[in-house]
Amino acid sequence: MSAPFAPVNPLFDMARLGRRGLLGLAVCGLLPSWAVADEPTLPALIPDDVLLDYQRFLAGRDSATVTDYGGPLSRRDVVEVLLIHQALAHQDRSLRLGMAPMPTSQRLHAELRIGHAACSATTYWREDFPKPDGLLFSDAVLLDGEFEAGLYTVPGNARALAARRLSDVQQLRVLSNNTWRVDWRTLEQLGIADLQHVTSWNLMPRMLQQGRADLLLAPFQPTPDLALVVDDVRLVPIPGLKVSMRGTRHFLVSATHPLGPRLRDQLNAGLAWLRQQGMVRRAYEQSGFFNAKVAGWTRL
Repeated sequence: MSAPFAPVNPLFDMARLGRRGLLGLAVCGLLPSWAVADEPTLPALIPDDVLLDYQRFLAGRDSATVTDYGGPLSRRDVVEVLLIHQALAHQDRSLRLGMAPMPTSQRLHAELRIGHAACSATTYWREDFPKPDGLLFSDAVLLDGEFEAGLYTVPGNARALAARRLSDVQQLRVLSNNTWRVDWRTLEQLGIADLQHVTSWNLMPRMLQQGRADLLLAPFQPTPDLALVVDDVRLVPIPGLKVSMRGTRHFLVSATHPLGPRLRDQLNAGLAWLRQQGMVRRAYEQSGFFNAKVAGWTRL
């Protein structure tokens, strides 16, 4: 969201260049390292910060063997990376994923559309893609109504923390991004009077810290007080209130990658098995996303 997408040179046709040609381009810095990995893997695109937390959470463990999804480094998108690995490991171990970090969502989507990667490693709202050219979607990982978010602010914002009803929240300054269709629509439907567009997620906590706004939407966390820390900025939810996000979330799969359709089918079969075993729900519960602490909170 913070950096424009630079179109990929159409001469860089990876399927036609072969390994030697790809190696030459990678050495020159014209292709990412995952294009010439020593072992055959399918590039799975992931936001930079999620990859870092996922690697710290995994700490060298085999993702297929993880059964405890909790801990201080766990969060929704981290456990989703585990789920996609585990779904494919159960269903088809020949479909191995190699993580490739992406700086922005726009770049991630573009790389998938043109087939330079096979899939995303985390889920996205289906509604964010009204024109899904070049994309396929896994079966829904989060079903309609399952996504609940907190109204997060800085601990020193007494006015925000004192909110107890919708009319109180409507008077607060709220940050979001108007390209996040579900988030933006939800806040508009809540009747937020001062809804501000911010291009980058990482900017939002700083703006709250600087007193330029009061709230942002974020998933609940597995921490004892539900606190969220972003770039050393600590955020806490308004107690007693939560927001239901309408829509379904899916892994994105490239329709133009040679293995895209096969990957989508095998992923769906693996996800169905994980859900049947109760592992999808366990992952979201242990990460704090499905959070028992907020079960009795008022849903706005």
